Amino acid sequence: MAVLQRYRMLVIVYVIVLGIGAREYLVSRSNGTVEWLGGCQASAAACSNTGTQALRSSDDSLFWMRHAKMTEVVAQLNPEDPDTDFLLGMQALSEGDIEESIRRLEEALEGGVKHNNYLLQYYAQYELERGADWRRVNLAVNRWRINHPFSSDPLTIPLGAGPETPQDENDMYQALEAIPWVAGSQLESFVLEDQPRWQIALTFQPGETVDVREAIEAVTLLSLPPNDRPRFIVQCSTLVDCTMVPR
Repeated sequence: MAVLQRYRMLVIVYVIVLGIGAREYLVSRSNGTVEWLGGCQASAAACSNTGTQALRSSDDSLFWMRHAKMTEVVAQLNPEDPDTDFLLGMQALSEGDIEESIRRLEEALEGGVKHNNYLLQYYAQYELERGADWRRVNLAVNRWRINHPFSSDPLTIPLGAGPETPQDENDMYQALEAIPWVAGSQLESFVLEDQPRWQIALTFQPGETVDVREAIEAVTLLSLPPNDRPRFIVQCSTLVDCTMVPR
C-alpha cells in the first residue's frame, strides 16, 4: 500500500484516462441500435420497458481488459470513492454483467455523486429502458439535469411505431415542442433484423423540472387516428398506462 500511496498522483491521472474511456464507452452504447423483444404496439408507452441497448462490445471490452489491473489498483487506493464504483460498473458492463454494473452504479449514487454527468445520464436512461416506476425514472432524470443543467446529452425514448406520414411526424414534433422542459427532439430510424425501428432523442431546457410521462404522451399521440387528434389528447398516469381523453 505504501507503494500505491507513493504513486498516488500517477494513479489519479490514470483515473482520468479511465474516465475518458468510460465516457467513450457510454457514447458508443448510446449510438447503438435498440434490440426489441417483441410486443410493441403503436404506443410508445407499451414499449418503454422492452428495449435494451445492443452492445458494441468488441473494442470496448478490449479497452477494459487492457486496463482491468489498473482499475483494481484504483479500487485499492480509493475503495470508497463513487468514481471507483463508476469505473468498476463500466468494466462489469463491458463484460456483460449488467447486474453487477448496475449494483456498482447504484452504490456510486448512494454516495451522493453529482459531478459525473455520464453516470447520472446513463442511469437515467437505464431506469427508463428497464420500465422502472415513473417516479424512479423522473427522480433519476431530474437528478441528472439538476446537477448538469447544460449537458447536451439526450434522453432516448423508443417508439413502438414510427410516423407513417409527414402529418404524423409534424403532430408529434408539435406535441413535444409544447412540453416546457423539451429543448429539442430528433426522430431517429434504423433497421434491426430487417425491420424498421424508431426512437426519439430529447434534449432539455435548463432549469425545468422533467416529467417523462409528458414525453410519452406526446409520442403516443401517433396511436390516435389523425382525425381524432384535434379533439383528443393522450394522458398517462404512468409510463405504460395511457388513455385518450377529450381536449
